Amino acid sequence: MFRKDSRIAIIGAGITGLTLAYELCRRGLKVELFEAGSVVGGELAVVKVGGEPLERYYHHLFRGDNEIIGLLKELGMSSKLEWGKPSMGFFSDGILYPFSNPVDLVRFGAISISERLRMGLATKRLQRISDYREFEDVKAAEYLPGLVGNEAFEIVWKPLLRAKFGDHWRDISMAWFWGRVHVRFKSRDRLGFREKLAYIRGSFRQITLALEQYVRERGVLVHLSSQVERISVEQNHIKGIRVRGQDLKFDTVIGTVGLPILRGLLGSHTISQDYGAIAYRGALVLLMSLRESVSPYYWTNVGDVDLPFAGLIDHSGFIDASRYGGRHPMYVSNYLDPSHRYFDMTSDELLDEYEPHIKNVFPKFDRSLIEEIWVSADKVAQPVIKAGYQRRIPPYRSTLKGLFVCNTSQIYPEDRGTNYNVRIARECVQEILNS
Repeated sequence: MFRKDSRIAIIGAGITGLTLAYELCRRGLKVELFEAGSVVGGELAVVKVGGEPLERYYHHLFRGDNEIIGLLKELGMSSKLEWGKPSMGFFSDGILYPFSNPVDLVRFGAISISERLRMGLATKRLQRISDYREFEDVKAAEYLPGLVGNEAFEIVWKPLLRAKFGDHWRDISMAWFWGRVHVRFKSRDRLGFREKLAYIRGSFRQITLALEQYVRERGVLVHLSSQVERISVEQNHIKGIRVRGQDLKFDTVIGTVGLPILRGLLGSHTISQDYGAIAYRGALVLLMSLRESVSPYYWTNVGDVDLPFAGLIDHSGFIDASRYGGRHPMYVSNYLDPSHRYFDMTSDELLDEYEPHIKNVFPKFDRSLIEEIWVSADKVAQPVIKAGYQRRIPPYRSTLKGLFVCNTSQIYPEDRGTNYNVRIARECVQEILNS
């Protein structure tokens, strides 16, 4: 079993790193957290809109997110959960459609009535399949046309696969698609009519602040503005890390950063082929504080391939604008190859690219409505979940003694999300304790 006097370093103080520290310090282990940023939270970092904190990256919870809902309960924060049934939209071929419930699907004029009915029955059939493993070596792009029909696939699912995974869309695992469908159906009400989603009052940063306070009070050292420069290895054993030019000794190192970053920290030391076989898509999110609402929906998926972004999220369509001093926060969501030129643009340059297309979806949008704007980027945000991904998932325990990996590449078959960050952190802790 794991020695209680071992010194553990965690690289990254996002929700995964904080949950790791929380679970380890509860067991009396010596833990230090190293975070490159000036605050904890990672992608749960916030800005202020109308004096109220709001995530730089959009967030909500589903009804089946039991891991993070349970963690909130452990921290005495259950009362901060706010549940609602926000509406959804879908933009296709220049038309904005409501897309929240079965009635909307029946009225969805972008595809024929027979295809609408087939699509509804197909998703119900997929919902009844309880074991995703039969889909693990199946490509969604090859399976879905036969399930939902060619027309529905071309109009709805193919554009969404392309928006998420770009040129990799043909190879995406049907198991991942199954995970997307199941998490959404679990979140619907008893009649299956509307999705029920939750937000944390005061922003998701409330949970990272609570975790930070908890671990600090139990002796965990949290080093902010402390970017790890190297992981030290001797004869296949972890010796520690280098921070600010100083070598620090640790028996165990847990990396929560993306695999490309982790490989860079290890230099010439290799850990296994598994850690190099996964491609990533970057996340680029533009957040605007608007004086007026321009969207009739909380979430609008973009099914038009000519538009240069994947979705538009009007946060005030879920949480009332009065919370934000009457401002209406809107996110423009995008998944791109890490080398895409958009990552090198200023906020004004990016808005120049997006503005006419946002107006195409929401004609009420005008640049004069913008009070503030923020751009956030993560080039290693989304692992590309190809068919057969189950054979490429990196193990928590690496081939280097003392090095553990816990990051989004191990979230499977579901899409990435805070709930699953908590789950993999807890699984990784069990692996560490059993090592």
